[in-house]
Amino acid sequence: MKCIFSLSFLSIALFFSSCTESTTTEPKDESTNETQEQSLEPARITIEETSKPVLFDFTSTGCPGCGSWGGPTFESIIDTEKNNIVPMAVHIKYGDNMITEVSEAIAENRTGQYFTPQLWVNNKNGVLLSGGRINGTGSLNQLNTEIDAVQTASPEVFAGVSLSSNETKVAIRYKTKTVNDLQGEYFVGVYLMENGINDRQSGNPNGSKDHNHVIRASNNGGFGTPISTEDLTASSESEEIIEFEMEDDWKMKNLYASIIVWKKLDVNYFVVNANNNLLF
Repeated sequence: MKCIFSLSFLSIALFFSSCTESTTTEPKDESTNETQEQSLEPARITIEETSKPVLFDFTSTGCPGCGSWGGPTFESIIDTEKNNIVPMAVHIKYGDNMITEVSEAIAENRTGQYFTPQLWVNNKNGVLLSGGRINGTGSLNQLNTEIDAVQTASPEVFAGVSLSSNETKVAIRYKTKTVNDLQGEYFVGVYLMENGINDRQSGNPNGSKDHNHVIRASNNGGFGTPISTEDLTASSESEEIIEFEMEDDWKMKNLYASIIVWKKLDVNYFVVNANNNLLF
């Protein structure tokens, strides 16, 4: 009897010990999410000493000519030039869902006629009209001539960007390098861009299409923030990181960043140089 009691007592003790071990959980690491947030840091930038023109497509989903000529020509030039230009679709007019305050500000920076579609290289309109209609061949030749001229020029400033993102934030690192001492007002605009936004398109045979190189946000309006005086001296470099809160309709995998250095003359802003982190 004594032996049986001892075994029973031991069994009960082991039972409670087992239950205690199985219900014990490891303390939660409350710092996990915080660590993930802190690790959102874009890659370091090695400045490309190149001159890249910005190809602006002033467009709208409600513009028939944008769907039949403007958009296809824009995409054709991008396909040819690939990483040698910085494409930017500037959505305006007709209740377009991709209109932003940034796109409207850049559109207002144009001179001359404001019709759509218009394709510009930096601050020059490349669209030629014949009898009130777009001269497709002449416009394409004009655009290619302007692109070549910018690519062979010696820019005053070089620039670069990198991007990192998670479910809640987007971080963009941007860097500029001045070639010579500069005089005047210079600004650096950093733009969060998105590809693959499916929306309607008047003039497109399918009625809708994927819209690429769409401006989602910027560091400060249409033209960014002023470059400080000390950063306008020869060989000076400036590097910063900015963050954006992720919006519900942005697709993280389709986001990239562009940078444009502008020079302000009177009331207008002129492209000095540009770059992006998109690789074709």
